[in-house]
Amino acid sequence: MTLDPAALANLLDITGGDAAFVDELVDTFLSDAEEQLAALRDAVAAGDDAAIQRPAHSLKTNSLNVGATTLADLTKALEVDARAGSVPDAGPRVEAVAAEFGSVREALLAERASR
Repeated sequence: MTLDPAALANLLDITGGDAAFVDELVDTFLSDAEEQLAALRDAVAAGDDAAIQRPAHSLKTNSLNVGATTLADLTKALEVDARAGSVPDAGPRVEAVAAEFGSVREALLAERASR
């Protein structure tokens, strides 16, 4: 599942139904995710598996906050492998994260447009 709608509903609930604030949170997520993806790609390009851990962790945590469960799962696996010291097939896995992020972005923006 690309996006768990219950997570966005929960964000609306805990913000007292402030859709504008939730939109700001989503915009912040999207911007930060782009930065984390760039850091992941830089780590892959440098062949630095250890440098994958931090951006993978950040992206995992932030993905869970907006209900991007598949993205969170992909980045959690990267984080775990980086912590263990080896990230098999890092390049293709980071590109899978990027592809899933594209789906998440589309789903979040579609959700916003449907309100």
